[in-house]
Amino acid sequence: MGTFNAKILAEFQPPRKWKLGRDLTYSTKELMGDEIKALQDIGVKVNRDTDISPVDITVPNEFMTDLASTPRALWAFIAPFDVARAAIVHDLLYKTIRQYRWNKGDIEEDKELIKKAKVVADKVFLLAMKDAEPKVSGWKIYSAWKAVDLFGRWSIIPNEKNI
Repeated sequence: MGTFNAKILAEFQPPRKWKLGRDLTYSTKELMGDEIKALQDIGVKVNRDTDISPVDITVPNEFMTDLASTPRALWAFIAPFDVARAAIVHDLLYKTIRQYRWNKGDIEEDKELIKKAKVVADKVFLLAMKDAEPKVSGWKIYSAWKAVDLFGRWSIIPNEKNI
């Protein structure tokens, strides 16, 4: 079971962004060596003391996020606030994938690494939703995870606006 270090402290930045007011850390023991390596290879700072200690992924103070990119029409079912902490960690992971791709360019980027990193980022999102307090209902967890699994490939494409 994973844990978060704190509740979210964030300030709204119109029209759709939030700026973190302190670090947000998610710790989990559920990631394996090759998954951790994929995150590290794209540039995620993963803290781990030993092979059996939890992996810490920290979203830094002042990180800009849109929380969960849930269309407003669906907020009655899954509001961004339902899965916010997990979504913020996931935003950091996707942003790091985009930055890796931007820096490497089409010719130099490792497509298999990008695929693996996306799968791991989506797994972290799933794990973090399951570990959230207050609890997120199972159908919301599955629906949010399936949405990033199916549609997240467009969110890891870098452009000048999302780097």
